[in-house]
Amino acid sequence: MKNIQCKTQSKESGQAVLASVIFLVLLSVVIIAGFAAPLTRQLKSARAALVSRQSYAAAESGVEDATYRLKNKLAYSSSYILPVATAQAAVSVTEIVNDRQIEAVGNADNHLRKISTKLDLSEVGAELFYGIQVSDGGLFMRNGSRVEGSVYSNGNIICESGECTVTGDVIVAGGLNADPSDFWTEDNNDQFFATTANNEDIAQSFGSTSAGALNKVSVYLARVGNPGSNLILRITADNGNKPDTSSLASAVIPVSSVGLTPSWIDVAFASPPNLGANTTYWIILDSNSNSGVNYWNWRKDNIGLAWLIPEAHAFISHVGKTTKNWSQSNASWTNVGGDLLFKVWVGGTTTRIEDMTIGDINAGTGRANLFVDTEIHGSDCPNQYCIVSNPARAELPFSDGVIQDWRDDAVLGGTINGDHLIDDSGSFGPKKVAGDLTINIPNDTTLTITGTIWVTGDLVFSCANGSQIMLDPAYGPNSGVMVTDGTATVGNNCNFFGSGNPDSYIMVLSAKDDPVNTVLTVNNNSEGIIYYAGKGLINFSQNAAAKEVAGYGITMENNSTVTYESGLANLNFSSGPGGAFEITKWQEVE
Repeated sequence: MKNIQCKTQSKESGQAVLASVIFLVLLSVVIIAGFAAPLTRQLKSARAALVSRQSYAAAESGVEDATYRLKNKLAYSSSYILPVATAQAAVSVTEIVNDRQIEAVGNADNHLRKISTKLDLSEVGAELFYGIQVSDGGLFMRNGSRVEGSVYSNGNIICESGECTVTGDVIVAGGLNADPSDFWTEDNNDQFFATTANNEDIAQSFGSTSAGALNKVSVYLARVGNPGSNLILRITADNGNKPDTSSLASAVIPVSSVGLTPSWIDVAFASPPNLGANTTYWIILDSNSNSGVNYWNWRKDNIGLAWLIPEAHAFISHVGKTTKNWSQSNASWTNVGGDLLFKVWVGGTTTRIEDMTIGDINAGTGRANLFVDTEIHGSDCPNQYCIVSNPARAELPFSDGVIQDWRDDAVLGGTINGDHLIDDSGSFGPKKVAGDLTINIPNDTTLTITGTIWVTGDLVFSCANGSQIMLDPAYGPNSGVMVTDGTATVGNNCNFFGSGNPDSYIMVLSAKDDPVNTVLTVNNNSEGIIYYAGKGLINFSQNAAAKEVAGYGITMENNSTVTYESGLANLNFSSGPGGAFEITKWQEVE
């Protein structure tokens, strides 16, 4: 009985041990599973996140690839696959008028991420409100020449022989003295501003030995990127070696009028302020925004005597300063350690309208310092429409910096070294020609301009009957530019057309600096175009026609005509299809 009892107890004890072991094993499994499940989830989550990042990186690479191709005018397809390491990006490029919408879907192990960006074709706006706008060289007309529209001139308007007519209004601003009243024009350094909230505004002191109206101010300026707001140039009195907190006059400097390359930006005031002699005043550039990537550069000289030795300008202390907000009563101004580049003209000379017929019995007014043998509104001056006044100047719209930006756009399309002849139909641009460019296309042929053209030599158009020069339709509502550093000559029968959009035109621009000689010549029967020569003279002969003309000085003779169209007041000049694109939006989309 004892043996049977021991065996029974031993068996029961073994079963208990086995049950305990099984329980412990199961408990271990449960515990391990409890730890393993979150770990597994974390591993899966980490892998998903990694793959998702790989997909996003692939999408970014796709957008960057298409953007690079567009901005550098490389070949691309409207849709293509871009391999990126172990992932890939499906890229699509959509044309929206002149702009481009890029979308890229990154795919890594079937995890999808999508990025969209928008590229706007960079444009330069221009306000061309007058049939003819002339700078200090003035307008001289002869023998039946005519302007269908209005004329604004900073110099004299004179009919030298025969009948000369302007159908609209004529305004002649008071003339400038030959030399500026005060200036500093030597530069050796950048002075950036509007880069942070603490240096949005900047100022430079100046003065004049004589009293008079401040008719013109020039500042040597460039932009970095695309600042978010226009600048306001203000003139203030001095208040304890710093600008006063109220302005005597102000004018807007549009972002679009300032290039990436520094250049002189000319400003005139609607109501020029009267300044005292031997008195300190300040030029302020007032910015309403700041950015680490889109800001301004007012070039300076930090080794010149003007700021180190105030006696170099006996009655004032030239100095440049920057601050957070110029109009705050407690504004703290910081010396920039140099003289900011500027020129100012105080006072001026008498200008006149002479021997002109302006308007008709129902229309036409004139504003000038002086009227000589002129008929306005159907009767001889003086009458109520011959307004003796001193109108403010109107500066030409395109700065050297903007023109340089157009040159840079043309270079992106490649360079032709030496003289070049185009003697057949086809397309051309963007392109730099390092020499002369002659366009001599035969009868009934078309040359299509596909981008900005820059000619370092002379530009000559010689057109046969029925031939035409037009912008690529992809320009849409924008206008195109042909820049020459030499002279431009437009021969007989040249017909120019925009893209087909009524707001689109071709502009031929001579950048040659020669204010006493003709740099742009237009012969008979040429029409449908804008001409611009900001530093030289333009000559219209015989029956030449244009939609708008702007230049330092202009001569019209022998029945030449300029016919203004109202749409020119809001032109946008672009680099052309696939030209200088700016990124305006970059975001991930669902």
